[in-house]
Amino acid sequence: MTPQVLLLSCEHGGAQVPTKYRHLFEGRSARRALAGHRGSDLGALQVARYLQRSLGVPLHASTVTRLLVDLNRSPNHPRLFSEFSKSLDPDERAALLAQHYFPHRDAVEFWIDHRVRRGKQVLHVGVHSFSPRVNGQVRTADIGLLYDPARPSERELCGVWKKALRDVAPELRVRRNYPYLGKADGLVTHLRERFSESSYAGIELELNQALLETPRGKRSAQRSIAESLRAATP
Repeated sequence: MTPQVLLLSCEHGGAQVPTKYRHLFEGRSARRALAGHRGSDLGALQVARYLQRSLGVPLHASTVTRLLVDLNRSPNHPRLFSEFSKSLDPDERAALLAQHYFPHRDAVEFWIDHRVRRGKQVLHVGVHSFSPRVNGQVRTADIGLLYDPARPSERELCGVWKKALRDVAPELRVRRNYPYLGKADGLVTHLRERFSESSYAGIELELNQALLETPRGKRSAQRSIAESLRAATP
């Protein structure tokens, strides 16, 4: 599939806590969690906004911390709410879903549905980042391209994108379905169930946070990702 329209999303773009929920994050451990990767995908929103400007495509992004509610989890996922928000009563959790979870996911789905109904093919790229090290283990990639191996169009697209990245930035380590599996629970997984392969491809772009630590590194990565994505989706 050669996508005709491109959509970006960023589910973990910030660590903001609405005023009414700030009491949940008053402790030291909570503040530390907010400031780190658990609070947000560090650097992902800046990259997503650069791609939005560079490629001239729409972006749906959330800046509310996933420690309140994780927009990239299905409604019944056990980690939809973190240990900080699980203490809320059922009505308060339902309010969180109504205020932050469903508006983002429904907006993305509505945008795609509107284009598909008009006969368009949609490529949806969710922009995320990952910690360079987990449990003492160093992650061995700068960029991960996550897709569903059962969808040939996604597999082919990620192969083309990986080659384009190698052409523009051979120093970058690019791996497919790393450091997570592309078919794991997430917004794109939900959307694959909603839309056929002929009309929708969902790719998660995972960026090593070490790649984005310096302004120079971030600028270089942004340019390489934009140029390669442009080349991969003519």
